[in-house]
Amino acid sequence: MRPLVAAALGAALALSTALPALAHPTVELAPTLPTDLTHARTDNVEYLGRFPEHTGTAGGRVVGDVFFVTDPRGVYAYDVSSPEKPLLLDSVTLYQNGLGAALAQEDPDTDGSILLVDGSPSPGTSNTLQVVDVSNPRDLRIIGSAPVSDHTWTCVSTGPGGNALGHTKDRSGKPGKGVPDHAQGDGCAFAYGRSGHIVDLRNPTAPVLLSDKSWRTSTGYNTPYTHDLTEIRPGLVMSAGNQNVLMDTSDPTAPVLLNTIGDPNRFGGFLGYHSVEWAQDGKAPIAVFGTEIGPRTAGVPVTQYVGSDCEGDNSVIETWDVRALVEAIEAYEDGEMSAREVQQVESQRLDAFDAGGRGIFVQGQAPGHVLYCAHWMEPHADFDDGGLLAISYYDRGTRFVQVGADGVMTEIGWITPAEGYSGSVQWIGTASDGSGEVAYIMDYRRGVEVVKLDPGIDATGVVVQQADVVAAGATVTPLGAGDGGVPTSSAVAAAFGVTLAGVELFRRRRAQANA
Repeated sequence: MRPLVAAALGAALALSTALPALAHPTVELAPTLPTDLTHARTDNVEYLGRFPEHTGTAGGRVVGDVFFVTDPRGVYAYDVSSPEKPLLLDSVTLYQNGLGAALAQEDPDTDGSILLVDGSPSPGTSNTLQVVDVSNPRDLRIIGSAPVSDHTWTCVSTGPGGNALGHTKDRSGKPGKGVPDHAQGDGCAFAYGRSGHIVDLRNPTAPVLLSDKSWRTSTGYNTPYTHDLTEIRPGLVMSAGNQNVLMDTSDPTAPVLLNTIGDPNRFGGFLGYHSVEWAQDGKAPIAVFGTEIGPRTAGVPVTQYVGSDCEGDNSVIETWDVRALVEAIEAYEDGEMSAREVQQVESQRLDAFDAGGRGIFVQGQAPGHVLYCAHWMEPHADFDDGGLLAISYYDRGTRFVQVGADGVMTEIGWITPAEGYSGSVQWIGTASDGSGEVAYIMDYRRGVEVVKLDPGIDATGVVVQQADVVAAGATVTPLGAGDGGVPTSSAVAAAFGVTLAGVELFRRRRAQANA
């Protein structure tokens, strides 16, 4: 059966690469199988199209009017001055090898000048930290690398105690979107890896791994799991893991522990918080933390995991009251409190959001989960004492949540593809006509999807869409496209049908053989 599958895939790819570039704004794509729906969504969410060429990605970041996305093939820059119509500016080949061949760099960090990716210029080789010059988004270039690999990398600037960067603008002169404004321009002087690595990037063409330094060792954080770090503002970085660790990084080579949030006994093994978001440069009274929990591992208590329905206390997005911590940090920066005193300040959990529950896709649910449950989340740029929050929830799609001033979260909309795997989501900006907020969804299976939420309209029903659309700027041309003409759904259906029929036949035969 393998030759049949290979032949089907080869035929589809050969036809697709022989066709001219897409000229029409949107093109219908038939459902992948006759009985499938493409997606379901609440009626306050509008679907604007997708970029199927970016499958395998959960990594995107916005700086000003430029959106950077990573997929297993490389790094891409899009002009998003019109958020509904992203336009490709340039790309650079950077291979994601090993696990990255299917799941590319998550949460790529950038200061608008350089961007950090764990990958390799050559296929089939070991991933290392790669430094990409993105200062000119029309001319992306790999300019340096460090001989070390890690799952996530975070830009760390020199803080107020060192070479203070101040609050700058991006290269367009506009306040940045998607990253703190203080982190743009020259804000990636160092890089922290989730495992503890510290890399000196002050000369980005010759990165230096500080092999005798570790942010984990400096802060005394020795529990087994850390997933990611976030620079809240210069001199202040928080990690997400078994606990969320807040550190003073005024000297990035020797960070100082300031506070930990979360029960150290709540999560077991390599489990815990997956990401942290603290808006307004860490001055918002509400911080948002998210977990990523998967199937149970032998020897770990079942209470630390979730069932196949993704329900439970651990597969959640949480809001925390951090007002006392905000005041303590201000006192610490003014020299009125010591680091040890800040460590004693407690924060309180306010609410937890859980999109779990078994169901069907047209109801915004899923019959189970393939791997994990909650994943990346993103607060809107206006988030302060509450506001909009977008959450990627893997099989259960993308959820839009309103956070109240009391931290209570209320779901106001969602979009759930039947064959999707929502990895992360980024707010891009207000639609050109002011009709809603545009977000890009990085879906491992479907690529980058462009959607618009109207938060001023209550959802009154569900829209089930049985045809898909390719975004105007996509480089993928559906089969059947003529010279300047509109491709037909039947041609697309035929091509995908041949490919998927072979794959499905192979899958069934293998299942029968195993049985």
